[in-house]
Amino acid sequence: MKRLLLVLLFGLLLSGLAQSSSRVPPGWLEIPGPEGTMCSDGSPWKFYVSPGAANKVVLDFQGGGACWNEGNCNPQTATYTRTVQASELFLAQGIYNRLSIANPFYGWTHVFVPYCTADIHWGNATAQYGQTTIQHKGAVNAKAALDWLFANRKDPDTVFVTGCSAGAYGAVMWAPYVMRQYPNAKVIQLGDAGVGVVNDSFASTGFKNWKAEGALPDWIPDLAAAKADASKIRLPAIYAAIAKAYPKNVLSQYTTAQDNTQIFFYGLMKGERQPSQATAVEWVQGAMGNLAAIKGASPNFFSFVAPGGQHCVIPRPEFYTIKVGDTSLLEWVNRLVKTGNPGDVAPPR
Repeated sequence: MKRLLLVLLFGLLLSGLAQSSSRVPPGWLEIPGPEGTMCSDGSPWKFYVSPGAANKVVLDFQGGGACWNEGNCNPQTATYTRTVQASELFLAQGIYNRLSIANPFYGWTHVFVPYCTADIHWGNATAQYGQTTIQHKGAVNAKAALDWLFANRKDPDTVFVTGCSAGAYGAVMWAPYVMRQYPNAKVIQLGDAGVGVVNDSFASTGFKNWKAEGALPDWIPDLAAAKADASKIRLPAIYAAIAKAYPKNVLSQYTTAQDNTQIFFYGLMKGERQPSQATAVEWVQGAMGNLAAIKGASPNFFSFVAPGGQHCVIPRPEFYTIKVGDTSLLEWVNRLVKTGNPGDVAPPR
């Protein structure tokens, strides 16, 4: 729990850094969201673009928690972000270090999709939780960023779709839209720290409250049941359906084996304010089970599992230093982008 508290405090520090400055992050353009876009509290939404090569694009969905009931959507909780923040861009670590030639995406166009809607970039609903109104408009915001991308980068040859935490779910949900738009491009998806361990109670409330089914691509037949009933949404099925529909493209996930923040949110789904040891064990089993299920159905899916409990890696300096056995994460990502077949990496048991 000490590690979880440090993670939450680090997040608050990042939020404070962003709130203390109204300037645009160096090297980035700020683009106001069109009509209909907004954050959970109704405040304006915007996104950011760092211009680069027209033929190589990073589409990046930000993380920042979630909420789905009166207990975790009230204004006193710290489980979700309420307004646009851009802390990752100011800190310029991990893939946001735009000046480092070690960055696999050095010189690429980078589209950063801020997250402030508490719905993992999937929602299009206005929900009332007690006295609190939440604008779950993550899907509306995401589509606005996609509209800009499709209008301004007409024919890229490579698109890397990623995001950490809640952004990992945004990355997989919106990747097929990118794949359909750019049929001749190589599209690579990497979800960072979002392996989709949920229980039935959450699926019957959270996904339905967000109206998440509206974000599912309706042209992929294997997603029809979830499209008709949000409570049937499960991440392994989403990955498998997309991998089957787009076999020439690549999907992937990164996680630590005992991700403290993912365990914390799984505990919230079970009604635990602090996750029990049994819940932690359940999450680990569920996470490894999800990865195995996706891989079993999808030869174009790959995963990198690191030891420990750190949450997210793409916005951190550890992106350049983590190693499992003889394979560094940086090497694995480079292979993912260049060859589309980096292999699966996991710590020894």
